[in-house]
Amino acid sequence: MIGRNRVQVVTEAITLQYANGKSMARPIGGKRFTPYIGFHIEVGRDDELDARLGIAGIPQIEIKHQRQGGAEIVRHWALGETILFYPVTSGPVAQTVAGSLGRNAAATAAAGIGLRWGINDRSRMAVRGYLDLLVRVEMARLVQLSVRSRMSDVLLNVLLDHGRVCEAADHLIDRSSHPDLVTFHELALPLGPGEEEEWGKGETTTVVPFKSLHPAQIDRDYIQRIWRPESVHQAALRDWAGIQAWASEYALQNDERVTGERNDVVETSHEIGR
Repeated sequence: MIGRNRVQVVTEAITLQYANGKSMARPIGGKRFTPYIGFHIEVGRDDELDARLGIAGIPQIEIKHQRQGGAEIVRHWALGETILFYPVTSGPVAQTVAGSLGRNAAATAAAGIGLRWGINDRSRMAVRGYLDLLVRVEMARLVQLSVRSRMSDVLLNVLLDHGRVCEAADHLIDRSSHPDLVTFHELALPLGPGEEEEWGKGETTTVVPFKSLHPAQIDRDYIQRIWRPESVHQAALRDWAGIQAWASEYALQNDERVTGERNDVVETSHEIGR
């Protein structure tokens, strides 16, 4: 039987960015720009998002973007150095970026992880999910965290560590009420700054990559504290097919194509040789 296809809809996601200390920012009305570390979302890209974050009292900052012909100052919502993120993915299929591509490229996309080689063989990676901050203001909409080059290794390691916690949770939850495996979106992934590192070949630069803030020892109380609300679970079930379609498309894109991603703060601040 030939059957009949349904058109897949790829939902646009809110762009979540992370500054690793190379970006310069200042408070609104401030005079001096200083190195900034933390997560942020650009102001003025989504009216509903701006309204919800404004009501929630999230502060704004100005970030200086280096452009051809001069600098541009752009307002962003400053989410702070740490966030809770519910990643919607079935998890990495390999321990390394290179191992996740090649013969595993299709499996990586099917897992809901966007990954490809970009210009000069620099990897580009992205994952989608929900911010706890937005869920708390009843806005369970997808956000996308995109990185490249060495930050792809960082993001992959973060997801691998989250998988470790999900596996631990399998043995700690009430199996009578949750017989299935604990999936990635069912636990909040805490992200925050790691230690300062020197990156680059020859002339190096100091960066502060993000890392998983999960503790080494996982117990039942911790799993209960980071367990997802029902709204996140329902949103993940709703969005999963679209996330897989997006990841497949992401793997086939090239860096010259306009994708809707911002390539400034997250990308250029991480553009340090592998």
